[in-house]
Amino acid sequence: MHSHSEDSVKHGSLRTFVHNRYHDGMLLDVFHLELEQNYLNGKRWLLNRLISGYGVLCGLDVVPAHHGRAVIVTPGVALDRGGHEVVVAHHSKPVALPVRPQTDATATEWKKEDFVHLCLSFAPCEADQTPTSVDDCGQPTACTPSAIQERYKLYLREGKAPEIICECSAPEVVLNGRLNYKVLAERITRHCPTVPHDLCIPLANICLPPGDTPPQGSNIDICVRPIVYTNDLLFDIILSLTGDSSARPRGGKQ
Repeated sequence: MHSHSEDSVKHGSLRTFVHNRYHDGMLLDVFHLELEQNYLNGKRWLLNRLISGYGVLCGLDVVPAHHGRAVIVTPGVALDRGGHEVVVAHHSKPVALPVRPQTDATATEWKKEDFVHLCLSFAPCEADQTPTSVDDCGQPTACTPSAIQERYKLYLREGKAPEIICECSAPEVVLNGRLNYKVLAERITRHCPTVPHDLCIPLANICLPPGDTPPQGSNIDICVRPIVYTNDLLFDIILSLTGDSSARPRGGKQ
């Protein structure tokens, strides 16, 4: 069946949703069951990307592997630009680092080729092969996948990831000590984010060590990762800005 919610993510446009209208005698076939799943998934992903944003929610540290010239990612959760929840439940497999092209040991300036950045992406895959008589196209087959596992993919890209810009995108939102609602209304009305084709979540810049040298913690910069500003995190930021950062009873997940 054509996946409506996945199609919305791929094309990066807003689309209306369709869900089942159940009635007596209705046949619950593959089409209608997938329609229900796509409706629920698509609505959740839409709210994730427009309300929560994208980036790391928790964990996903990038550290040197125990052996060899590689790095690993610790358990954690992130949201990509399409609103997908990306879960790394266990320490990842080592991601091998390429050979650094820099050959001049006396060079004092870093080059673009001296760096790579590690990306995390949502990667669902079919699983749990189950015996069946025909496939989705009606052709005879011995088995077909009966589940979709929501996995992830880690990969390296050349150069550094774009730096995080910590600047206010609406500097006039407070005017003369009062909330400028006109600026807020214009910001919401004139800008509706679309889903880009590239859903990579950059986790870290890595300065490639020379030769076969294993990476050290100092080679890894996690400050290029986007983060999701949860309510707990925003509360801590507000306390810090007001100068009232003393311990106090609070809600949250700590």
